[in-house]
Amino acid sequence: MKLNLIGIIASFLLISVISAHAENDEDVFSKAQHYTVQIRKAVTIPFGNDKKGTAFGAGFVVDTQRGWIMTNAHVVSRSPARLEVAFFGRKFVPAKKVYVDPFLDLAIISINEEMQKATAALPELECTNLPGVGRTVGTFGHPNGLKFTGTRGIISGHTAKYESEMLQTDAPINPGNSGGPLISLSSGRIVGINTSSMNDSQNSNFAVPMQYACRVLDLLREGKDPSPPDLPLAFFKAPNEQMQLRIARSLIDPAKFDIRAGDEIVGVPGVVESVENETQLIHALRGRLGNVALRIKREGQELVINGKLEPVKKVNDKTCIMFSGILLCETPSYMGRDDFNPGKIAVYFVEAGSLGDFNEIEKMDMLNSVNGKKIETLDAFYSVLKTSQEEKKPINFVFRDTGGKGAPSYFTYTERTLPVENLTWVSNEKNGG
Repeated sequence: MKLNLIGIIASFLLISVISAHAENDEDVFSKAQHYTVQIRKAVTIPFGNDKKGTAFGAGFVVDTQRGWIMTNAHVVSRSPARLEVAFFGRKFVPAKKVYVDPFLDLAIISINEEMQKATAALPELECTNLPGVGRTVGTFGHPNGLKFTGTRGIISGHTAKYESEMLQTDAPINPGNSGGPLISLSSGRIVGINTSSMNDSQNSNFAVPMQYACRVLDLLREGKDPSPPDLPLAFFKAPNEQMQLRIARSLIDPAKFDIRAGDEIVGVPGVVESVENETQLIHALRGRLGNVALRIKREGQELVINGKLEPVKKVNDKTCIMFSGILLCETPSYMGRDDFNPGKIAVYFVEAGSLGDFNEIEKMDMLNSVNGKKIETLDAFYSVLKTSQEEKKPINFVFRDTGGKGAPSYFTYTERTLPVENLTWVSNEKNGG
């Protein structure tokens, strides 16, 4: 009888704990319903990896006074785009880009009148620590069009295997979840921004850690530039497939910063003692550019070197040239400037059925010469194109194949002659594109 009584008490306590947890989860998702939004975009001329067309995603409120919403960069695109936002049970309203990060899959957009109507409390953000493996979390968003949906799982790990350091979770992240909050179900705080999933693996999903996103948000609130440094560095990959900070090649001007191949960056003096990957390095340098000190290891010795680092060019300021169905933009400093080709302008998009498409010009072809001459800037390129259009004279172009549709072919060049039609500048304007 005594054992039965103990069993009944234990069962009652277990049910009570489960019920309390369920009620807590319900409360967390109920709050998320009010601070999470739907985002829809339309892109007509895509830059880089963006795609033409419409798409949907999620975001969450981070500042009601400014009307700021945080989401993924790929949700709002790094191209000129029309954006609209809707809260639960409300209609879509126009939105504009405030900041789009060129390194993290992170963006902040804003709306005005609708935000003033949003009376729900702001979500709490976990800006200090990365959540530990095993932490119970929930995703919230609009998976496959199922609006304002919550799912749960755990933090499976932390990885810097891909482009930046990410949280790994088995909580489902499907199309429509991107940009929504990854929430700790124990604290109710947002720990990450739902970002992507691995197609060929079950329950391997990824989120941008709030620890890094909060730094961007804080700098913007302070009126400072949160842009990452322009670091045209190639790093060796470690045997465990994690990125390390030992430099394979540097394209930084030695006169500005004496960073050499073989150096290993280990810390940022006065900011952080040690950095283990590129994301941590960029995080430490945000808002602290200009004259910078880095702690490095060189030929077995540790030393501090000083130099100047500039911010990378802002995504919202990107400007390209469109003509004959071809979009050409300046390339980043780390792309296409090698021993074989110091090119600075590349094809970023070719409109299907256009003159460019008809002449077999392909995305990521590097511009080598125009009428037999090198072109270094977009302004100079535009001037040549404008003259050609006005005089109705075709232009001879030479492109180098950079492997946009396959392996790089450094010695493969294509020569095309075509007229210039519908010449125009295409800008990712500061007001949202």
